Amino acid sequence: MGPVRGGRRLLAVGAIAAALLALAPVTPGAAHGSGAEYLYSASDAYLHGRVQEVGDTDDVLLAVQFRPTVGGTVNGVRICLDLTPQQVSARLPLAAGLWAADGQALANGGAYEGIEYAAPCFYRVSMSPVRVNAGRTYVAGFWLRGGQYSYVPDGFAEQRGNTTDGHLIAPSSADATVGDGNGLYAYSPAGMPFPTQSWENADYLVSPVFTPDPH
Repeated sequence: MGPVRGGRRLLAVGAIAAALLALAPVTPGAAHGSGAEYLYSASDAYLHGRVQEVGDTDDVLLAVQFRPTVGGTVNGVRICLDLTPQQVSARLPLAAGLWAADGQALANGGAYEGIEYAAPCFYRVSMSPVRVNAGRTYVAGFWLRGGQYSYVPDGFAEQRGNTTDGHLIAPSSADATVGDGNGLYAYSPAGMPFPTQSWENADYLVSPVFTPDPH
């Protein structure tokens, strides 16, 4: 990378069986303050293009810059990993953070004795709710002990978002305003550094857990 490193093998992830689709897409009703939104859902065909970087085992913070189209709150960070719940639990503690675009830390949280899992690949770390404003850019990050993360190659060659039925936009690398693109990362054995590096538009499948204001 960064974080994918030259010569390391990419393990392609096969198609996800429809029977494992445990998370329904956010409906228009839920998008108006009655439920959490994510950049990616279990039914998102985009996830089928992900690969796992099995050769990179360094501790790393993976992140995304995003902006909500309406005001609301963020109370966690979610990531897609091709690791079993047992494998992830063996790596605890894990951590998550939220930053303003200028690098100001807004919130952080940790998973110490267990971590929330949702099929087919999602792990969530919660934090105290933080107010976010419409149109402003934020960075949500997930710190992973032992690497072996998954990502979509060239995913941020274009904008990502759930705005068909939700209110989150992740800009393309060309339109990113934090660091040198979207799909951010920072190698760190401890702590939560503000991530500013990116690599070839890679999307590390990180999402804020966002609840829009009721309206």
